[in-house]
Parts: sequence; C-alpha cells; structure tokens
Amino acid sequence: MNTKYLYNKKAIIILILLTLLVITGIYLLVGNSYRNGMRMMGSSGGMHGMMGMGNNMTGNMVNNMGHKMFPQYKGVKTGQALFHYEGCFMCHTINSLGVGGNDAPNLSHIGKIRSFSWIATQIADPSAHFKRNSVVTLNGVKYRAVMPSFKNMSSKNIGILAKYLESLK
Repeated sequence: MNTKYLYNKKAIIILILLTLLVITGIYLLVGNSYRNGMRMMGSSGGMHGMMGMGNNMTGNMVNNMGHKMFPQYKGVKTGQALFHYEGCFMCHTINSLGVGGNDAPNLSHIGKIRSFSWIATQIADPSAHFKRNSVVTLNGVKYRAVMPSFKNMSSKNIGILAKYLESLK
C-alpha cells in the first residue's frame, strides 16, 4: 500500500474534522447570543423601547439585517421564516428567541390580544395605531413606539406574517 496515499487520507480527515469543529463553534457562539436575547439596542429608565438609532431605523434597514443573518429563508413563505428574514427578531422576541430583549413587545402570545387585521396594519403602517415616539403600554409594560414601517413588504408576505403572529396564542 502506498504510504503517501495514507498520509493524504489522514490529512483530509483531519481537515474535515477541524472544519466541522469551527462550524460548530461559530453556530454555538452565534446561536447562544441569539437565543439569550442579546440586546443590540438599549433601553432607558423603566421605559422599554428602541432608543438612539432605533428611532431612525427604516423597515429596509431592519429587514436588510434579517436578509444578512438568515439568507437561507430567502423565498420561504412561512410566517416564522418571514419573522426572521424580514428582521422582526431584531426588536421582538417569540418564546425567548430574538435579539431585542425588552426593547419591543414580546410577541409570544400576540394572537390572544390582537387580530389579524390589527397585526397586518401594524406591520405595514405602525403610525396608524401609535404616534411615533409616543408611550405605549402593553400588558403593563411601557414601550416607546418606534417601529419602522414595512410598507415595502409585499401584501402577500404581510398577510403570511400577520397570520403567523395571530396564531401565537
């Protein structure tokens, strides 16, 4: 048997194992930050809500972050995929998953208190419900209303996302 071939085979196996180890480490690092609700935008005083750059963010900026972090959901037409791909997780959480922490309302049970129509309108035009920067109380928690408009999202995707959020009871 050719010993040169054996050395090459061992090198390939070691390279594959190292690659898997690096990929696993990256997944665990990024995944744990995401699952633990790492906050990218802070809150202040007993008032929750996106402060600072959140006030100036547009829907396009938010969903561009989602597109970069979840490219695997491009073209996937499920509510959960759209929640991630369109960047909703940047501010909101569902069952403790999301980056926003306490910066925006937790949507785990939003379907208990809001209708499909209300949710769809909130996605497309949040100012229809709340004046920008006003104080909004939801389940006894105060938030600053700074949600950007997602009016550029297709009405089909708004419907799919709103139906998913309405199902969260």
